[in-house]
Amino acid sequence: MSQERTITKKESTSILLASVLAAASTFIATVIVQRVLGGTAVTEFMLFWALLFGVYGVIGGITSEATRAVGAQRLREIAQSDPSGESLSGSVSTGPAGARPTYVAMGIGAVIGAVLVLSSPLWIGEFLKQNTLGVVVAIGVACLLYAVQVAMSGNAAGLNSWYMMASITASEALWRLVAMLVVGMVVGSLWGLEAAAISPALLWPLLVLFSKTGRKVFNARADVPVARLTRNILLAMGSSAASAALTVGFPLMMQASGDEKNDAYLKMMMGALILAVSITRTPIMLPLQAFQGVAISMFLKQAHRPLAALLKPAGALLGVGAIGGVLAFLIGPWLFLLIYAPKPEQVQAYHEVAQGWTLGALTFASAFMALLVLTGTAVLALNLHKVYVAGWVIGAAVSLALLFLPMDLVPRVLIALYGGPICGIAVHLAGMVARARDRKSA
Repeated sequence: MSQERTITKKESTSILLASVLAAASTFIATVIVQRVLGGTAVTEFMLFWALLFGVYGVIGGITSEATRAVGAQRLREIAQSDPSGESLSGSVSTGPAGARPTYVAMGIGAVIGAVLVLSSPLWIGEFLKQNTLGVVVAIGVACLLYAVQVAMSGNAAGLNSWYMMASITASEALWRLVAMLVVGMVVGSLWGLEAAAISPALLWPLLVLFSKTGRKVFNARADVPVARLTRNILLAMGSSAASAALTVGFPLMMQASGDEKNDAYLKMMMGALILAVSITRTPIMLPLQAFQGVAISMFLKQAHRPLAALLKPAGALLGVGAIGGVLAFLIGPWLFLLIYAPKPEQVQAYHEVAQGWTLGALTFASAFMALLVLTGTAVLALNLHKVYVAGWVIGAAVSLALLFLPMDLVPRVLIALYGGPICGIAVHLAGMVARARDRKSA
């Protein structure tokens, strides 16, 4: 009789290690950029990085729907092949296999890339000043390639091919890190580092060519036809767009909201602030993202008491954020200037950002961003998808609005980093309270 197995400890460890490698490579990449580039080129690269991974964050919504669709089809096939009919609990729909998520993702990625390239004359000058045509074309091509890559990652999860999923994450991170190290040492140019950052999008063709498991994952089928799968993916990407804006896309929101781009000193200061936001978020966001699956499982088991289930992990996140904030206040300035040693022309701008109170406040703000991720996970477990999307959209909109306050750069960035997530958290909590009341009355 067919059996549905669960993820093993070794498989869980491989996913965690891949997540750690991905986070570490991102951090090391920022160090490479700071050491290789000078002046406003650091800010230019960090804005490119935010644009690239902001687009990737939106495309990443493909992963969750690919996982669901391929997983549902796998369960359907298990049910159809089991003569006893006892292999699965609950009913499983029958019918022919649906579309291939990788093919649908390829089409969606191509459309996104084309729209990005064709619309770039309207907006690219607001963010990037150098290599704009080459950058936007490269990102446009990367949209197509990366869409297939995240679809393969989702397919792997849907097939319970956890090692392949971990391999995709780890290989992409390692490729990017090695490419940027080589370019940094040999060429040391802005365009070279940008090309190196994009190059891991070429990973999936190699997996398909040289790995039997890679070909199986690439060819996996969904449980629904092309039109339905496309609709589901677009809905998933809609929710991921708002979360991407608040996380990896936040520097672009900073750039769009002020006049720093017209002043070389303020632009260097913004580059330092972007680096500070990145380094203060990583310690708390990494473990949360790695264990989101565990969090969903926990909330599913305690769906009858969601608010009570939320209290302990929320308290832990705020506690970690507070401790991290105190440490950042005490040793943050020394550590920041050690890691991102400023060049002569950057010294004053970097010292203005590397203040104890600024780094401490940024670190504690990361706890609220993490709390927004946690409450989002909780409402998803309660099947409150509209509440989930609303929380992220409102959070992103509030943060963007607050960035336009008539204040200096650092204070308004801090207000935006607190205000947006807190509003998003409030929306998620309101949805959870309403669901709890509905269940109580029922």
